[in-house]
Amino acid sequence: MCAPEEDYDRTLALLGDLSAYATFPGADLGFIDLIGGALAASLPALPPGYDPNAGPEYPGQE
Repeated sequence: MCAPEEDYDRTLALLGDLSAYATFPGADLGFIDLIGGALAASLPALPPGYDPNAGPEYPGQE
């Protein structure tokens, strides 16, 4: 079994790959809808101590 952070990262990577696949001509939209929903629903809870507001400030942020 892998650490929650690794599982979260792996699931996000799969969602990114699915998004890239969606841009291909002839991509199966039914597959994308089904798998995208399943992957999103399977996202684990964020790791303990994770702060989505932590990180670099972007231009225009104060």
